[in-house]
Amino acid sequence: MPAQPRQSAHTSPVLRMLSVAAGPAGDPDVDALATYVRRRFAVLGHSVESLTVRHLPDPSAEPADHAGVSVTAALTSVAEADAVVVAAPRSADTLDRLLALDRTGVLRDKPVLLFLTGAAASDPSVREPVAARLTAAGARSVSLSAQLVTGVLSVFPDGGLLIDPDAAADVTHAISAFVGALRPDAPAAARAAERRPTRISPVAGAPDLLVEQVHVDDPRLRPLLQDLIVEYSTRYAMDNQFTDLTEVDPTDFLPPHGTFLLLSEDGEVVAGGALRRYRTDDALTAEVKRVWTASRHRRRGLSRRLMAELETAARQLGYTRIHLTTGPRQPEARALYLSTGYTPRFDVAADPATIGPLAFARELVPGAGLPFWPGAPVHDESLPPSLRPVAAS
Repeated sequence: MPAQPRQSAHTSPVLRMLSVAAGPAGDPDVDALATYVRRRFAVLGHSVESLTVRHLPDPSAEPADHAGVSVTAALTSVAEADAVVVAAPRSADTLDRLLALDRTGVLRDKPVLLFLTGAAASDPSVREPVAARLTAAGARSVSLSAQLVTGVLSVFPDGGLLIDPDAAADVTHAISAFVGALRPDAPAAARAAERRPTRISPVAGAPDLLVEQVHVDDPRLRPLLQDLIVEYSTRYAMDNQFTDLTEVDPTDFLPPHGTFLLLSEDGEVVAGGALRRYRTDDALTAEVKRVWTASRHRRRGLSRRLMAELETAARQLGYTRIHLTTGPRQPEARALYLSTGYTPRFDVAADPATIGPLAFARELVPGAGLPFWPGAPVHDESLPPSLRPVAAS
């Protein structure tokens, strides 16, 4: 009998997921992807345990060598899981180590979600044999999703992972659909996992979205903030005040100096962002924070619309200019701000990794000037007078 999902304090059961990294030593893509997938399941509220297959004994060794605690613990983790998620390179040879050690059929009747990486990951002649091995081992079903070909994963030396936006959307969609199929409320979950192709109007106030200013404690903000934590901690391979979003006092986002915006489509929150006063001695500059769009709804123009709505809200709060920063591992954010008329406060030709925070600014009122930023010269002759930074008092 498969393990029964545990019930949480909410109506949906907490699924026990096992995230399996089946890559050989020296394959950082698989390990980084497995970590990302684990975080994605955890942010959905499910229990996630990790297993790295290459740490198990070689199945070609003598049987006596297989009696170690690591094997017993690994097989117990598989047996107790409601479902198994496997990240593997295209050959998945390392996966055979786990299957060879499974002499009791612990994988039997387990649903499996399989992510493959590598140049031929999307080739059916590569994918299908891997799925067949899992099916032969007794898996109830094998979902072949989000095959991550070479180039869509960028792993940094510190373990940080940057995923191509389209591939990230595919991963999130695959996870949502997989969880939806396992839960009693599958129809609702599957509907939430649908990806819509329609473009969003970039004009603030357009009727295709509902825009709300909400309190910082609004429960609808929780998924947004959790998703940002997953993205930041994955990209920067660390957990600190910036990646866990505790670097700013939440009261900074309260009126009269700040606000949170939520953008919804057909009742689903699809984007959000916040404003606060940039500096206590500068009542004219708003700082944009917590810019987020739902992964499965990216490439629809939501970010442009969100920025337009934030600019409108900033004007309503009395601000005349905007300051914001993004990180060196957020190329899509940098591209967004450059393409929407924000002035970079750094050398755009320099390697972002050598700069640190990438600062941008924009006038909301002509002639307001740009706010002070330590990395920008106070007298920048390359800018027209109205756009030269205002020195700090």
